[in-house]
Amino acid sequence: MDTTAAAARLRSSEPGPAGETRMGPLALAALGVVFGDIGTSPLYAFKQCFTTGRGFSPAPEHVLGILSLITWALILVVCVKYATIVLRADNDGEGGTLALLAQLRPTSRVGIPARLTFVGFMLLFAAGMVFGDGVITPAISVLSAVEGIGVATSAAQPFIVPITVAILLGLFAVQARGAGRIGAVFGPVMVAWFAALAAGGAFEIVRDPHVLVALNPLYALAFVARNGFAAILVLGAVVLCVTGVEAMFADLAHFGRNAIRMAWYCIVFPALLLNYYGQGALTLADPAALQNPFYAMFPGWSLIPMVMLATAATVIASQALITGAFSLTQQAVQLGYLPRLKVVHTSHAVEGQIYMPFVNMCLAIACLALVFWFRSSDRLGAAYGLAVTVTMLADSLTIGWVLRGRFGWRLAQIVPLIALFLVVDLAFLAGNLPKFAEGGYIPVGIAVVIFTLFTTWLSGRRRLATALAALSTPIAEFVREVKQKPATITDGTAIFLTPHPEGIPFILRHHWLRSRVLREEVVLLTLVNHRRPYVDPAERVHVEQIVPRLTRITAHYGFMETPDVGDVLRRCRPQIPRAIDLEDADYFLARPRIVPDTGPRTFPKWRRWLLSYMMRNANPLTDSLGIPPDRIIEFGVALKV
Repeated sequence: MDTTAAAARLRSSEPGPAGETRMGPLALAALGVVFGDIGTSPLYAFKQCFTTGRGFSPAPEHVLGILSLITWALILVVCVKYATIVLRADNDGEGGTLALLAQLRPTSRVGIPARLTFVGFMLLFAAGMVFGDGVITPAISVLSAVEGIGVATSAAQPFIVPITVAILLGLFAVQARGAGRIGAVFGPVMVAWFAALAAGGAFEIVRDPHVLVALNPLYALAFVARNGFAAILVLGAVVLCVTGVEAMFADLAHFGRNAIRMAWYCIVFPALLLNYYGQGALTLADPAALQNPFYAMFPGWSLIPMVMLATAATVIASQALITGAFSLTQQAVQLGYLPRLKVVHTSHAVEGQIYMPFVNMCLAIACLALVFWFRSSDRLGAAYGLAVTVTMLADSLTIGWVLRGRFGWRLAQIVPLIALFLVVDLAFLAGNLPKFAEGGYIPVGIAVVIFTLFTTWLSGRRRLATALAALSTPIAEFVREVKQKPATITDGTAIFLTPHPEGIPFILRHHWLRSRVLREEVVLLTLVNHRRPYVDPAERVHVEQIVPRLTRITAHYGFMETPDVGDVLRRCRPQIPRAIDLEDADYFLARPRIVPDTGPRTFPKWRRWLLSYMMRNANPLTDSLGIPPDRIIEFGVALKV
């Protein structure tokens, strides 16, 4: 069973003493899903701090200064910003960039997407950067873990890339079977991993406890003051210590803020600090250990077991990220930022356990290409960090609106807090910008592509929906037309799918005008997607009898729910007359065909082509809604874009 799904069921338990006793299992499950990425950062982050920019020697002032920067990055970014502030900005329990955007998205007419504001553009680009981060994380994590073999024996050096490729191929190949087996061992393996991190670091700290003076932030300030721009460049590597922090917010719904905070403060944070300080102490004692300080902390007999444990931990971190990419993509589809993609439910018992073949294939190709291109975690580290920095910056800029609008904070409270976050984020951004030419262009390029898809699909859908709404007919006018020119009534029920819960849709009037035939019962069905993640099942459907033989059904879904026509019809059955035969009804829907608009605000030609391409390759709406294919009747309609 998938760990996230099990965690969701635990979290949904009733509050009270029983719920409190389950906080431990939730925190245990969060170790791999939430903290897998940040928990594997010690494999490469500390070493990267000395090789970034002009490079720093392992002199005491450099080691202590960098350790202090790492310490206070973890405190300010993870403890203060995310664990204390951002986790409060949930959307009815859901977290993540798109859940944050759903809260701030302006209201609009039902069936017509709202225009994007500056905040919307910014968060959509940040969501694109999350995908860019998702491409790099499996590659650098697994590659850095396997590189430990080269520490054990130089003869294994030529096999590092092939082994990494084999592991990644296996990881992406098993996605189609579901992540249940991997998920079942998330917690225990990550407990062993964090215990190894803490033990290895503690042993070195005991040998040189002087390294603990780096807890004083003055060492970080002195390092920056002495080295100026070179120190800013080091921040581009320091940010690697907090990569994956956004998972605390993205996976909020699976575990709850209390379990996430418990796992962080009780296990992850102490283990990370001990390990980083252990690497620092070892480097001070033996500067040659800087070649691979993580594995150098462990004796020779334990290297191969540590490589195996590190590989398992990085596979878990990568699995959690892949699952997160599936979830984020599905969220984007439900919110209307991407076309419908094929979703395979890999478990009959767990609704949230899904597999998206197209997303999995894209991630696999990109990850393998990165491994072949960079061939080492040191070189790949140059491409890492920029994505998470942009995401953190977007969260900082956005959280102020949530604190103000939702919690009623005064500006005097918000401004100093956001200013602190921005100082940290902008410093990280400044340190990462010089890495753009060395590989940082990869996540930015991915984000630009995803952002272009997001905005083109949203803007195109808005234009199409507006054009389709303009073709609808007022109910009174349609009823009058039918009375003036009576139609032939045939047996059965016709269900017309329409995105607009008012008026008579174009396809119904078009069908009547062409055939002069109407079914005995006509149902207008509208599916409304809300900005909140879940809708109370008791509020799922609303049935309205417009005129005799004409019924309107409006079904409401949150952006974390998958609409299903069969479920809608079952729920509305008690509210409609038995004479309406819903089980054997035929479904009528419009198939838009894009034609160029000659108006002043027409779509650019390339965007119109991209919109058409996405529409042609989208998973059919009828498949997504579970409509029997032999009961579908489509009408083409030309719409100007």
